[in-house]
Amino acid sequence: MIDPTAGPGWLKHFPLLADLHRSSGRALAQDGIAGTITAILLIPQALAYALLAGLPPEIGLYASVLPVIVYALLGSSRVLAVGPVAVAAVMVSAALVPYAGDDPARYLSGALILSGLSGAILLAMAALKLGWLTHFISHPVLSGFTTGAALYIVGTQLSGLTGIPVPREAGAAGIVAALFAGRGRLDPETLAFGLGAMLLLFAARTPLVALLMRLGLKRETAGSLGRTAPLLLVIVATVLSASLDAQARWGVAVVGAIPQGLPRLSLRFLAEDGWLQLLAPAAMIAIIGYVESISVAKALAFRRQERIDPDRELLALGCTNVIAAVAGAMPVAGGFARSMVNYEAGARSQLAAVITALWVALAALLFTGLLAPLPKAVLAAIIVVAVWQLVDFASLRHSWRYDRGDGAAQAATIAGVLAQGVEAGLMIGAGLSLLLFLYRTSRPHIAVVGQVGDSEHFRNVLRHEVRTWPDLLLLRIDETLYFANAPRVESELQAYIVEAKQPKDVVLVMSGVAYIDTSGLDVLEALATALAGNGSRLHLAEVKGPVMDRLAGTDLLAALGASRVHLSAHGAISAIQSLTR
Repeated sequence: MIDPTAGPGWLKHFPLLADLHRSSGRALAQDGIAGTITAILLIPQALAYALLAGLPPEIGLYASVLPVIVYALLGSSRVLAVGPVAVAAVMVSAALVPYAGDDPARYLSGALILSGLSGAILLAMAALKLGWLTHFISHPVLSGFTTGAALYIVGTQLSGLTGIPVPREAGAAGIVAALFAGRGRLDPETLAFGLGAMLLLFAARTPLVALLMRLGLKRETAGSLGRTAPLLLVIVATVLSASLDAQARWGVAVVGAIPQGLPRLSLRFLAEDGWLQLLAPAAMIAIIGYVESISVAKALAFRRQERIDPDRELLALGCTNVIAAVAGAMPVAGGFARSMVNYEAGARSQLAAVITALWVALAALLFTGLLAPLPKAVLAAIIVVAVWQLVDFASLRHSWRYDRGDGAAQAATIAGVLAQGVEAGLMIGAGLSLLLFLYRTSRPHIAVVGQVGDSEHFRNVLRHEVRTWPDLLLLRIDETLYFANAPRVESELQAYIVEAKQPKDVVLVMSGVAYIDTSGLDVLEALATALAGNGSRLHLAEVKGPVMDRLAGTDLLAALGASRVHLSAHGAISAIQSLTR
């Protein structure tokens, strides 16, 4: 595996500089091409995701310049494309509506607070090496959250696509009710811009690429041309709207004046109030942003046999979001679609991201003034098409068929996001997933095992033809022993021993036990004492090394002695038989 942080001396702390130190001219040129292609996708998405968050469109551009450069310097992924993302944008909106109400200035300062807080939380997690906390969000729950959030985002854009007003604070049910109640206010011209943009964007994916390939273009070239569709659509829609005077003639909502230039770095947001009120939403944004980013980064790194450092990603994303706050931008994370485009365009290092940021900065400095006539319905269409690929009901079917518990958690997450909002939905799914884990592990599988023929293999007596012995009972425990399952393990072990009519020797095969806490140790010590009182002996076999390290020095091992702790079940049988001869 290639280590992107490798480099001479201090360069190892800055992966991008280490890459540039050993890059060839061809690799640099490839990064330039990839960065340009990614910028073509990012510029319209940045405008759209800022509006999705309820912020002025230029905020999305600000989030795509300096934060992108900071991540490029610090991140361990060579192709992760950082910037505004749809899920984080809708979480920002959900947090700021109750915080700011209809006050635009407070809304903007709240977005900067969210960026600063989420960055600080990620930095704290990096300092304490707490990346493992994100493991408590299972893949089905994360998939359910993404699907639910994508459906909710699509719902929020229906107002922009149809011209029917919907309250900003409305949930999924409220959106449907508002659209139904306002159906008489449907704006045909707005709908035409929105649906036309959606059709063109969908057509620019597989159909256009297939057509270009039939015309003789290579797949890579055809794919690159297809990715220019959002930017070309923005240009065409802006020109068409201006030439038709769509706002004045039909009342089509447009983006309006976008300030040219980039904001000055500022810490004024630190003096604003509401930090405690936004702390919980910021934590959710930080965790979800990190999980989404690290998932994409690992998947793409695996394809190239590269290595991702999770702790460095916490540091990089934390610094990136802190800088986003200082630069007047919304929270950022690694985006799936942009990262895939960056990867497929042949990016070799984060120099591609720097090139992307420079193109976005150039657009903010020179071209934003030209976008005033752009219909908001076109940006809504860009959002819908971008997030629709996140809707994954196939994953729900797969989870349900394999494990009803995981499927239920995934479905509950989707329903929770739509019914209660993105944060509550994620908490519902994660909570249910943890409860299911506790339930499963509290009911461990314990099997009576016997010897398969003359081999050294031991298997469940209910599944295989095996050899057993009248005064010997072998029990295999297939779960970690801890407080949640200790009572049940104790009861089942006692039941098996009673059913076997007090065998002289009981062997616990511990190959499936990865950890024993104090409650589990108490169960084993009580079992050893009870068996000794009845003239029987307890043996342990196949105890894992880390478990033996924890048991060292306990009363249990002192009572058993070295003669009753065996490397294997076969070794335990041989030792017991030699004692009884």
